[in-house]
Amino acid sequence: MGRVFFFILLVGTGWFLLNVIGVSIDPRGVGTKVQGREVIRDAGQFEARFRMVGSLHESYMLFGGDTQQRRNSITHVTAAGLPILNARSIASVYPDFHRCKSLGAKQAMQHTQTLGFVAADRAALNTLIEAVDLFEKRLGTDGERTCISVSGAPISLKSVHLEHNGADITRDVAPSLKESKLILAQSVQIQDCQSLLR
Repeated sequence: MGRVFFFILLVGTGWFLLNVIGVSIDPRGVGTKVQGREVIRDAGQFEARFRMVGSLHESYMLFGGDTQQRRNSITHVTAAGLPILNARSIASVYPDFHRCKSLGAKQAMQHTQTLGFVAADRAALNTLIEAVDLFEKRLGTDGERTCISVSGAPISLKSVHLEHNGADITRDVAPSLKESKLILAQSVQIQDCQSLLR
């Protein structure tokens, strides 16, 4: 009898949370839904919608990052990344280009992009966070650089609406993303930069 009562109480509480209070369950745990070519990011107080523009399989050498572990952020992770093809080209002339004193550092900065990642799932998000943490750890010890390979899609912002009243705030948000390359990260791997530069 006690088990049946507990089960009914548990089911009733779940129904109340979902239907009365409106708690949503995100099976991926990161607030991202992919529906066809549309990406929906539920960021707490607002919902952002993006459109996928093609596909992406790219590697980047990291030069910084912010894992944005806070609510109400359009992207999950922002990073400064140098596309590996540019890195190879610069490294062929300036092998130490990743050091500030190198003559190649200026060239690297000209090709470095601000990357705004929307993680498709928990695995992609965890790897992005791990990569930024590893970059920061290695930076302090003058160790090797951190590179990532990302598969997914470039995305463009369609709209941003407030959750509580549906107000469209796209025009307020879009300018802050103008300089960023937005990416839906479906798969992320941390790579050895030296092997990618060969």
